[in-house]
Amino acid sequence: MLSLCKTPMSLSSAQLTGNFLRRRAPLSKIKAIVVPKLSNKTGQRVQAARLLSQFHGSKLHNKNLSFPHHNSYGEGLSRRSAAHLMAVSYAESNPSRQNNDVSVDNLKVSQIKKVLDAGNVDYRDCFERRELVDRLKETQDFIPLSAQRLLQWYLQGFDDDAISPISTAVDLNTAVSPVEGWWLEAERNTVKVFQESSPSVANITTSRLANVGLSMNPVEIPRGTGSAFVWDKEGHIVTNYHVVMDGNRARITLSDASTWDGEVVGVAKNKDLAVLKIKAPSAKLKPIAVGTSQALQVGQHVLAIGNPFGLDRTLTSGIISGVGRDIRSIGGAMIRGVIQTDASINPGNSGGPLLDSQGRLIGVNTAIYSPSGASAGVGFAIPVDTVRRVVNQIIRQGKVVRPGLGIICANDSQAKQLGVTGVLVLGVSENSAAARAGLIATKRDDFGRLVLGDIVVAVNGQTLSNVEDLMAAFDERQIGERVRITVKRGTSIRDVYITLEEITE
Repeated sequence: MLSLCKTPMSLSSAQLTGNFLRRRAPLSKIKAIVVPKLSNKTGQRVQAARLLSQFHGSKLHNKNLSFPHHNSYGEGLSRRSAAHLMAVSYAESNPSRQNNDVSVDNLKVSQIKKVLDAGNVDYRDCFERRELVDRLKETQDFIPLSAQRLLQWYLQGFDDDAISPISTAVDLNTAVSPVEGWWLEAERNTVKVFQESSPSVANITTSRLANVGLSMNPVEIPRGTGSAFVWDKEGHIVTNYHVVMDGNRARITLSDASTWDGEVVGVAKNKDLAVLKIKAPSAKLKPIAVGTSQALQVGQHVLAIGNPFGLDRTLTSGIISGVGRDIRSIGGAMIRGVIQTDASINPGNSGGPLLDSQGRLIGVNTAIYSPSGASAGVGFAIPVDTVRRVVNQIIRQGKVVRPGLGIICANDSQAKQLGVTGVLVLGVSENSAAARAGLIATKRDDFGRLVLGDIVVAVNGQTLSNVEDLMAAFDERQIGERVRITVKRGTSIRDVYITLEEITE
């Protein structure tokens, strides 16, 4: 926010006729651009220099924006400077917004990610919300003007709906250098994304040593091929768990055709993800750009890069045809929030990246729906927010942990046979959070009759119908978080407050 002098002079929206404004720009909410009135030209230049320091040295060349009696100052405003002043003016004309100022610590996770994305800041290694906040604080003085402006709007209390009319008032799009003059804009972008992202995609081949016949010498038997991508400069490679599960050896081929032995760092069966590591020099490694899957919309253009049928680095494109899908992983658990796409995904694409139109990772291609086993226009990708959380856990701890209670649940078929609605507690682990809270397990009495234990029917007021509902409720929470568990014991219903603990998959 710019500090203003006591005696400002203003320029009304009717005077904003420069070529930096869109003709149909919605200016109804923009009241005035406020500029300090200074007593002399030297003071004007000093104030202009201070103002421009916030715009990373934007040059002063726009003569279409004039300020009465202060032309030397007005000529100095670039279109980006004008956009920033318009945002300041918008805030000034909405004093109620100024009373809602928030700090970076109080921003929503989705807002933090949008600012970091706008600033091209890499946050793939951020696991918890606190780390996202710290990353924003570390970079907020260095991110581009557009990202700084977005941050300031969020800090002023604006939401995305309020920001939209301001951001569309000024055309801040910079011209993209054409790859070929006669290509369509969409073609240029697709070619650019592929050229920039394909060096991050790798081919993975798995094999297993086994004795054949009566021979005592083990033979290396190929198990399959798939796709993978470079996660960081330390040599971590991400792929699907089902790509590596049948092999005890993996070979990773990078974009420069160099091949490296991959060591499995850890796997997450229930998320169908695996992390390997190669000892390639950092100069050979180009980490993929990582985006977010929070605000994906049906109809967005997406690109998939992989190695279908062994064909190296194949590009297919399509749209997001569905969001929020649930599919069953190779480990048997449901993966929530899966992305559905009609981009062609075939055998060999597994483990490859699904990218948005800016070339950022939004998912990991994992499965297709097809009676024939080939692409039928329905493919699924694990959302990148899940990937980032799982991969960071594996890199840091070598395993995936999740929040839980320390109970053994009856499967849904058993509960149905017993006429139970909810999650039946079969067992309670010793010294677990559930044990300390006094949850009771199912047991048999002295006559061998089955005595049902507690039945979990809700978490924080959210009703549960089966085990998947319980797991989904915990996936949205953190280890150490205190939750309200509603249990049915006999004919009575009671609430129990339990602090979630670490459960290893």
